[in-house]
Amino acid sequence: MDRTRFQKATTAQTQTLPAIIFMRKCTQLIFGLLIIVSCTPTETEKITWFESDWIFVRDTSKFQFDPRYIGLRFRNDTLITISDLWLTHEGRYSVNGKKIQVFDEDSTDFEIIKLTKDSLILYGYTDTLKYYNRILEFDKNLRFQKITLQGGQCFGECPEFYLTMDDKGNTEFKGLENSKFQGTKSYLIDVQTKHRIDSLFKWSNINNIDTTDYYGSDDDWSLTITFQYGDNELRRIRGTHSSMPHRLKGIIRTLLDDLRKKGLV
Repeated sequence: MDRTRFQKATTAQTQTLPAIIFMRKCTQLIFGLLIIVSCTPTETEKITWFESDWIFVRDTSKFQFDPRYIGLRFRNDTLITISDLWLTHEGRYSVNGKKIQVFDEDSTDFEIIKLTKDSLILYGYTDTLKYYNRILEFDKNLRFQKITLQGGQCFGECPEFYLTMDDKGNTEFKGLENSKFQGTKSYLIDVQTKHRIDSLFKWSNINNIDTTDYYGSDDDWSLTITFQYGDNELRRIRGTHSSMPHRLKGIIRTLLDDLRKKGLV
């Protein structure tokens, strides 16, 4: 009897084994599909990816926009064109499928050819335009050792000065012509301002800013900013107040605002 029961049990297990294997494969397949579905971005998620600054990828083999054109900013349902000269309000936008409609009579609508978190390809301005997400330029390990800002002349009474700040916030100001304070003044910059400059420098993309160009015009306030950072690397950018590279304007504005708050310029 025991042997007969054992044979019947063995036969039953043998018959159910293919079913068990089949069920396991089905479970694995379903689990894999769930992972794929969970990792596949929804249309809503893709739309939120626009909420960023997109930097233009240049192709030197064919005609390009003005070299001061940098990219596009999609923020709060508004499209803004980024350049070194200014931010230009293009209008409010909406996304419908692969179309970006800009609600401004002077603006161009775009067709989305490709969209990921890191890259964007659009058809607009009668050309195919490639962009990368500016977040790729952020370098959390980038730290400056010293920043020097020099205010020069203009066709008027612009303040002329030298400002030097090190990575500890130790600052020296030398006021020259047209400055409210003339002479030398040393002080420690406040922690909040120092942290803001630290953060802005990490976004500066400093290694890719052309130092051979002059970012300016003849009728504006002359500025020169110098960065010492990394392994004693040194980069000096010359231009005028309104035309300095977009990526440096936040640092320059923060330094100037601090000088104005202290009544030095």
